[in-house]
Amino acid sequence: MSLLESPPDAVVRIDGRPYLYFAGTSYLGLQGRPEVIRAACEAAERFGLGSANSRTAFGTTPPLLQMEQAAAATFGAEAAFCFASGWMGGHILIGSLDADRFVALVDEHSHFSLFEAARTIGRPPVVFRHADPDDLRAKIQKHLGVGQRPLVLSDGVFAATGDLAPVDRYLEVLREYPDSSLLLDDAHGLGVLGPRGRGTFEHFGIAADEVNTARAPLPCPALWCCGTLSKAVGGYGGVILSDARFIEQLQADSPYMAGVSPPPAPVAAATARALELIASEPELRERLSANARRLKDGLRAMGFSVSESPTPIARLVIGTAERMRRIQRELMNRGIAVAYMSNYAGLDPEGALRLAVFATHTDAMIDRLFEELRQVAT
Repeated sequence: MSLLESPPDAVVRIDGRPYLYFAGTSYLGLQGRPEVIRAACEAAERFGLGSANSRTAFGTTPPLLQMEQAAAATFGAEAAFCFASGWMGGHILIGSLDADRFVALVDEHSHFSLFEAARTIGRPPVVFRHADPDDLRAKIQKHLGVGQRPLVLSDGVFAATGDLAPVDRYLEVLREYPDSSLLLDDAHGLGVLGPRGRGTFEHFGIAADEVNTARAPLPCPALWCCGTLSKAVGGYGGVILSDARFIEQLQADSPYMAGVSPPPAPVAAATARALELIASEPELRERLSANARRLKDGLRAMGFSVSESPTPIARLVIGTAERMRRIQRELMNRGIAVAYMSNYAGLDPEGALRLAVFATHTDAMIDRLFEELRQVAT
């Protein structure tokens, strides 16, 4: 197992050697910013490592409140609920719903956490073909019983491929069913997509006040979304954004307030500072968007097929699994780190090379990736 010996960024140190890094999820390059690290150190000195309590038992610290306030302000929401891991987001949202009548339908390429969340409804989830509204409609017609309502679960951005969920076409299907819902895990969309970086729903032109709302009557379909702060945002933990009324209700009802340790104070303080940097430096997302275009345009010019989505993720399938492993090794020998993924949601049996670009990559770095990849893979 390789050891990452530096913060994830455009240049990293792995096993004692520097590499240009085109892997992982540090899309805005904030994990190693001095301001973020300093905030964590100062909070550790003042508050210790963790509160050693749940939030309902003296576990809420000032940095945690600062983290929630910064998340709401950065992404244009009234309030935010932050918790220890993005994995929990789907569980928390489903737990807040009257789920007894739901039939959960999950995109086959969705993250493992969504399948686990869907099972909490108490009946097996129905799996539909990836990004296929027609198959979704057919599965609803086949599996929806009298008095039941569909709950569709999907990643907003699929981690291995960079594809977007076809939200607009899913909504066309779900509008045929009263009291239906669409829930997105937007771990790779938050901080990346949309005018304010709020993610996939915003990318599709859906207003913030239409998502995660408690107002009556609910829109049809009802829209739910959770995200993570450990990827583009540069911190750690899960987050749900909404109006103050919904967040207050969610926290009052959720067992995660009483039964789970919250993000530690140093993590919360660092995340809050990273969120402040996103708000004050919109050029980060502008640069990320430009780099994503440069990466995908360059790969297409080399003859590779990559997603048309505006995300900073590119999947390459180049022959067999053994050939892709060899390409990865040769790139590493040339000082370029990319990921070969052999077993992940959304990949075929041979796996794929997964490339990711960050806001902190320069044009020269991306061009060097093209040069080295051309020599070892074409």
